[in-house]
Amino acid sequence: MKWLWLLAALIVGAIAGAGWLQDSGYVLVRFSNVVLETSAAVLILIVTVSVWALLWVYQLCKRALGATSRLAGRQQNKSVMTQYQHQSKALLAILGGDWNQSAKFLGVEPSPDGDGSEIQQQRSIHALLAAHTAHARGDLAERDRIVQASESTVLQLSLLGPLLVAQWHLESGDIKTASDSLKRALVGDKNNARAWSMLASVHIASENWVEAENCWSVLKKSGQPYNTGLRLDAFDFQRRDDFYNPILADALMLAKFLARRPSGIKEFKELALVQRRDVTLLMAWAKELRALQRDSEGAAVLAVGLDETWDSGLFAYWSEVALAEPQKGLERAAAWSRNRSQDPQIQEVLGLLASQTEQWGEAKNYFEAALKMLPEQDGAKARVYRHLALVWKSLGDDHRALQYFSQAEALAPH
Repeated sequence: MKWLWLLAALIVGAIAGAGWLQDSGYVLVRFSNVVLETSAAVLILIVTVSVWALLWVYQLCKRALGATSRLAGRQQNKSVMTQYQHQSKALLAILGGDWNQSAKFLGVEPSPDGDGSEIQQQRSIHALLAAHTAHARGDLAERDRIVQASESTVLQLSLLGPLLVAQWHLESGDIKTASDSLKRALVGDKNNARAWSMLASVHIASENWVEAENCWSVLKKSGQPYNTGLRLDAFDFQRRDDFYNPILADALMLAKFLARRPSGIKEFKELALVQRRDVTLLMAWAKELRALQRDSEGAAVLAVGLDETWDSGLFAYWSEVALAEPQKGLERAAAWSRNRSQDPQIQEVLGLLASQTEQWGEAKNYFEAALKMLPEQDGAKARVYRHLALVWKSLGDDHRALQYFSQAEALAPH
């Protein structure tokens, strides 16, 4: 079909050309004192050549401008790649805790030219890394300057959000500014669990228990866990003698709050799963209850925690608290031993609890079972031998007691 149209165009062109040759026509063009006389065919040829020449010049200019634009684009891409490399190195330095090296790589700010999403993202990342580096170095004035400068850009703190800024202020001990930032965050998002958790930490540290209760109620209604991710002694400036930060860590703040409530078991069951399995929280909670002379309640909280998630460190602390009511502790540990029959730690604790209740025969059996389960060179054997020596002494067999004391001394590190 294409070839038919081309053939038809050639035939029509040939006919038209023959007609023009027979009668070329006459054209007169006068402009001021200039007169141009020519045939119609020649005029059409002149116009055609002129249009072609203009199109050629246009294409030439377009290619020249395109080459200039591509050159500028390559230069911009090169600058962007350089910034990415610096930011990657700065991030590695931050992860390694080398704040001076991070500040070195972040010393050159991204070019202010350009409004593309890639350029804006690069500025956000640079501001985030630079502000965090300044915060970690203890240069709080520089950190605040970067944050304020970011607020005036089109980014509107897309990465340096109010929660991150609030966390920095909490870590540096500026509680009022942190509270203001958290309240601004909650105006925009009333269901932000992390903001409510951080605000609860502020109120608990300030012993504003009414407001802490309000924050806790919001979290429980929304079914969200209390978890803000605050660091404890993460930076050198926090270790200065004159530094005071009432926000120590999430687990400690929540433990202080929960210890004030009347029923530890009830509160434990209402916690989110992540909190019920948080060993640090359970340990801190039990310590707070112990400080309030509520050891039995602390032992009960640790016990239900161990029922859900077994942890040897948590069990060791439970054994200390359980000595306040050794008979209850003995029953609980015996139940655990049925499912963990080859755990020497449980057998040792059973022996200690039996000793507290003066069940010397049972204590002896538990300690001897623990010895059989422990590896040959385990340092815990020296401790168990001492326990056995005390049992035999209580049973009135000083000879065997002396033997076990001697074995304990032989295995003890010197």
